[in-house]
Amino acid sequence: MAKIKEEDIDLLRERADIVEVVSAYTHLKKSGGHTYKGLCPVHDEKTPSFTVDAARGLAHCFGCNWGGNVYQFVQEKENLPFPDAVEWVARKFGYNLRYEDESPDERKNKGLRPRILQANQVAAEFFHEQLMENPDASEARRYLGTRGFNRDVAARWLLGYAPGRDATCKLLLSKGFTKEEIVAADLGRVSDRDGSLYDSFRQRITFPTWDVQNQIVAFGARALGDQQPKYLNTSETPVFSKSRFMYGLNRAKSSIARDNPAVVVEGYTDVIALHEAGIAEVVATNGTALGESHLTLLRKFTDRVILVFDADEAGSNAAMRGFGDVKDPLFRQVGLDILVATVPSGRDPADLVREDGAEAMKKVIDGAAPIWEAKLEQTMLSVPLDTPEARSRAVRAAVQVLMSHPDPVARHEYAFTVAQRVGVDVEVVQRALSETGGRAPEPGGTRAADRRLPGNVKVEREALRLLLLHGPRVLESARDADESLFTAPVRRELFNAAVSAARQGQPASAVATNLSADALSLYTELTVGSSPDEPDDAAIGEIFMRLRVFRLEREIKKRRTTLQEVNPLDDAQRHDALFTELVGLEAERRDLLRSIQGAA
Repeated sequence: MAKIKEEDIDLLRERADIVEVVSAYTHLKKSGGHTYKGLCPVHDEKTPSFTVDAARGLAHCFGCNWGGNVYQFVQEKENLPFPDAVEWVARKFGYNLRYEDESPDERKNKGLRPRILQANQVAAEFFHEQLMENPDASEARRYLGTRGFNRDVAARWLLGYAPGRDATCKLLLSKGFTKEEIVAADLGRVSDRDGSLYDSFRQRITFPTWDVQNQIVAFGARALGDQQPKYLNTSETPVFSKSRFMYGLNRAKSSIARDNPAVVVEGYTDVIALHEAGIAEVVATNGTALGESHLTLLRKFTDRVILVFDADEAGSNAAMRGFGDVKDPLFRQVGLDILVATVPSGRDPADLVREDGAEAMKKVIDGAAPIWEAKLEQTMLSVPLDTPEARSRAVRAAVQVLMSHPDPVARHEYAFTVAQRVGVDVEVVQRALSETGGRAPEPGGTRAADRRLPGNVKVEREALRLLLLHGPRVLESARDADESLFTAPVRRELFNAAVSAARQGQPASAVATNLSADALSLYTELTVGSSPDEPDDAAIGEIFMRLRVFRLEREIKKRRTTLQEVNPLDDAQRHDALFTELVGLEAERRDLLRSIQGAA
């Protein structure tokens, strides 16, 4: 995805009215000059301690000590990453952002995006009106009633009814949308027979999907009667991809961000029913299996996810899709703690809440068990336990699961669980674990593991690898490199040892002398099996320029943190000095990035 131009970020920040943005979350009163005060929208309080400086575009709370500019405020309140916060502010103030290195397709889609979002909003309101008023929607209203959803619930979630044929397309055309825009939004399709437009959703209940910025990006549509397929979903569009959005996340994100686990259910009606019952951290996928992109999205808000599934075999299989490859579980790649909760057989979460109340559902969620337990149980259920040979196979299968667990203490605990379930002594399971080395190897070895490292760590490791294999050449191309480019003590130690050896004309093997155990392990990891091919000067230069960019980003982050701690009203001189430093660092970073792009 193309990056927003830095100058536009700066210009928009200067033009955006932070008072107007903050006023949407708390009432502000002018307190003199260009400052305003109100109750802090970041934390609960009874006396106004939140101050907004309109002239500087900054806000600071003297109660919770939060502070920042308009982007940081939107990030805080809307739980958005920085680029999304900038786009949120741009939309609010009608500012057209420019992007670096946009492809022709990206430029085309960027122009389509606002039109598709507008079309989706018009369609959602039309569908909702049809649900509420159209006599043909009586069956849809009856079905929603059986799920416990009255008119108020339908209004809150903008539930709708798509009447069919070409009613939606005709409406959108009358509102000024073009045929191409309607097709791009997947609200209409072109007939192969005569080229006419017809509605994508016909005689179905519609469920709008919002992004985290509360824009309608897609629809799910449930069939009535025997119509197939049971659910249709918006296909891929410039504003929507099934793998990048979750139904209900716009409502759930604030609750999840307050140290609650994200609760993932299977259907739209489950999400609505649980939210309406006061369980606000619930989301679902949009008609697709839970995947890495969904987990990565949830990882922005929490480090714990609870998968809620039915007690039948289909539900169990769905839960295990979140486990992924036994040798390299999907959730471990993403860095999440995943648990599984099972709804009593024959009912879904919406049924449970409607029939037994919210407390029954909360008990199910509270009783969630680690996905490791669920995977182990599923593994052992797949193997008979009626003979010694069968029990041996069950132990071996369970050990394959345990091998991938990163925590040796947890592996030991789960060994007891396996032993009790299979009916063998725990020593048998522990011996089987020890015979396999206790852990499954990383798929593809170290190089595959490298792909999941943070970007700066990858570059630091590559710089060290080049320095270890081609010391004199690298020193010639990166004369100003020093240990501050490296973020971990072990990498700084290895850098200093490699530089010392290269300056003395010693071979790479001399680097290993007097290294700590950790540094020696890293040395062998980076050099064993590495290609000795000579790199060109441009490649070496780019690696070390990227290291300097990362170092600048660390300095910028520190300055921003310090800047937030300085009250511009009490210490304007220090605040301005820090801000000037920050601007200089960001300018230096931009220059380096331009150099890297020019060398590419």
